[in-house]
Amino acid sequence: MKCLILRVLAVLIAASAGQAIAAGADCATWGGTLLKWPAAAPVWEMCWVRPSQSVASDGSGLELRDVHYKGILVAKRLHAPILFAEYRGSSTCYRDWKDANANFAATPPVRNQLGVPGTFIATTTCDVSNAATASYQNCPWNTLPGSTFTSADCIGGAGGVAIEDMGDHVVLTTQYSASWYQYTSRYAFWENGDIQPEFGFGNSNGTNNNLTHWHHNYWRFDFDIDGSDNNEIRANGVPQSTEFTGLRSLTGGPGGGVTYWDVVTTKGGFGYRIVSGNGDYTPANESGRNFHTVDVIGSRFINNEYADRANNNLGDCEMQAGNIANGQSIADTDVVFWYRTSVRDANGNNWPPNCSGASCEPQNSMVCKSGGPTMTRIGDWPIYRNGFE
Repeated sequence: MKCLILRVLAVLIAASAGQAIAAGADCATWGGTLLKWPAAAPVWEMCWVRPSQSVASDGSGLELRDVHYKGILVAKRLHAPILFAEYRGSSTCYRDWKDANANFAATPPVRNQLGVPGTFIATTTCDVSNAATASYQNCPWNTLPGSTFTSADCIGGAGGVAIEDMGDHVVLTTQYSASWYQYTSRYAFWENGDIQPEFGFGNSNGTNNNLTHWHHNYWRFDFDIDGSDNNEIRANGVPQSTEFTGLRSLTGGPGGGVTYWDVVTTKGGFGYRIVSGNGDYTPANESGRNFHTVDVIGSRFINNEYADRANNNLGDCEMQAGNIANGQSIADTDVVFWYRTSVRDANGNNWPPNCSGASCEPQNSMVCKSGGPTMTRIGDWPIYRNGFE
């Protein structure tokens, strides 16, 4: 009885001192498959869901739920529910789907589980597409020069996810398709708490590679830093009181530094800083069609609001940011941060506009391009309990 009383007192003292009590991912409630990494003494816990089981109209790709770092809740959901392809000099545009599992290559020890390193790193169509005009079709990419992949290496039709222990970080990889496009979704979770999402835009059969076009992916980062309440978003350090949209700065933020956004808990001032990756600087509305005019959105959490539309048609080309950011208060509450990464695939003879000959961007429409931000822990995170230091 004395030991029990002492343990209770220790918990109360820790709580009064602002120290977070460790918890972990609850996949029985949230759904998905539990990942703990490292396996022996996990610092990350989360539930992962394959694209075919993800939420939102037309899915949201590789989805991570109830994400915890050293027992502290980081996010209730990380996913990418909005995806587009649009074309220059054409009326064609698509709002792509994100729930069709597609084959990629991964060795058996890392398929749908935390495994030991295999004989090769998980490889997607995006990873092998490095030629300007060549298409290698689907895994195992039989026309890929020097390829040693076989059909037995390919997973995904049943919802494959590769989970690779890289020593100081763990990587989750999957691939999904929207007709001729093959999209890669990856997340790296580092031992120090950093998170790196990556989205790859690949074409497996060459369709429309003769048209300069753009792809736009919108992540939805539903951060819940140490709980769903009492969070705020700061743009370049300035707290935002109402829902907003914003742009990346090509020349830097205040003082010449990068443009950044923080999501923190107002209870302790700690959280995550989101900084754009090197591949994320394709300007908003570069096509001039006014379909994609913002880079980021800060919004109030609304249950089951996963996109700008409740239902999608294939030809719903415009991302309607105003349906998400419509003036609600986001001060000291449950917030969501939306982030766009976009790439341009040039056909070699019409970009930039009015170019000719050598002044045009060389054709690179079949070279897979990828992007994504880096999310870094900031602030004075609490002292962890239940075995965490």
